Amino acid sequence: MHSGLACLLGLTSLALTNALSLEKKDSPAVLTVPLVRDTSRQLSKRSKTADLGLDNEDVSYISYVANMTFGTPPQHFLAYLNTWGNGCWLHGVEDSPCELYLNRSLCGGYGGYNLSASTTAKKLDERFVYDDSGSMVGGDVVTDVLKIAGVKVDVMKMGIAMDSGITSNHLGLGYGNASSTSLTQALADAGVISSPAFSLWGQTALFGGVNKAKYNGSLHTFPIVNGSNLTKAFRINMDGISINETSAASKEFPLDAVFDTALGMTYVPKSVAQALNAQIGNTSVPDEWGQVNFSCSSMSLESTVEFKFGDLEFKFFLGQFVSQEPHTAPDYGWYPDRATCYFTILENLHYRSEGSIVLGSTFMSNAYTVFDLENDEISLARLDYGSPTPDDIVEIKSGKNAVPDAKDAVPDAKDAVPDAKDAVPDAKKDSAGSHIGVALGMSALVVGAAGLTLIS
Repeated sequence: MHSGLACLLGLTSLALTNALSLEKKDSPAVLTVPLVRDTSRQLSKRSKTADLGLDNEDVSYISYVANMTFGTPPQHFLAYLNTWGNGCWLHGVEDSPCELYLNRSLCGGYGGYNLSASTTAKKLDERFVYDDSGSMVGGDVVTDVLKIAGVKVDVMKMGIAMDSGITSNHLGLGYGNASSTSLTQALADAGVISSPAFSLWGQTALFGGVNKAKYNGSLHTFPIVNGSNLTKAFRINMDGISINETSAASKEFPLDAVFDTALGMTYVPKSVAQALNAQIGNTSVPDEWGQVNFSCSSMSLESTVEFKFGDLEFKFFLGQFVSQEPHTAPDYGWYPDRATCYFTILENLHYRSEGSIVLGSTFMSNAYTVFDLENDEISLARLDYGSPTPDDIVEIKSGKNAVPDAKDAVPDAKDAVPDAKDAVPDAKKDSAGSHIGVALGMSALVVGAAGLTLIS
């Protein structure tokens, strides 16, 4: 019997071949958004307060944070590009976190929005309310001018948090609902991109396209899975985790796994965490957050950890999932001469509302990921760590066969998932039973756009 939220849609661990349809153009309709490392303070996921362990885990390893402006004259902000969240909001200067700082407009480095300082702002006669995994965000709703990565949206609808307790600004990239739209969908609605889809790798987000120079091999496409008690999100089935090719709690799989850029570490069910900890050996009793520590000298430099999705397997050095500090994602590696190391794959105690497994930046920073909202698919590939090569950007088209060179990681997926569409162009089907090994890597209101202007 599968634990947690496993096997949500029967055979939905199947990956779709011919899934992404890409089109090569001289001037593809894409938007590249450089990501920046957050230097304001430790990034917070969605904590109700500003002082609790994993709710404030350090995600400096890869920070999915972007510069943007809102208002006229432009007010500057740092905002999470959040694959889990669907809501988009900014702090108001009167929001409680901003009140902690002498300069409220800086709001700890993230920025606080001042409605009265913008000549293009319009406050709407509606209340902003958003439930962000149990942390309520409330405030006003406004429209104003948004600028991000050289694109200006003339009329952008945005929630302005006034009583949130949340410590960062958010631009949701996922699925909206009756009262909200994600940034991804808003860019598609505004004509910036052809299809509501985007790629993530390293410190870059590419809306509307795939950069084929940034990954090795082919993309492998999986259908998004959801349960009746789960929010629709970027979630696919995972078929196993192992250390040094020894499976951990294999009878528990498949399990659903959600992608969350606002978290640094990886969270798994208790049975899987216990099996992984046993394989490491000599670990401590898990702390209140589910994390264990162990002697750094007990881990081999050659130890590996494997993540299996259908026929696609990622293999990484285990050290990429080990930190020198508790409750933090790995940053610059680990040192075997240190006394204590901390395992960053830990029991999912606090994020079970997202899914059985939650993949944060420790996994996502080592993979090339494509999220296709229109076709409800996620494509994965091995990140290219080699020497820089010229960009090879291909546009993701609307409709079937939208993502280039994508393969279905599990054969005959379209028979298992009703109405599955092919979103990745030139995708090839894998033969049944094929095994695709991925080599080791190096150590509630979102946006509505009424007008768009390109700026230099």
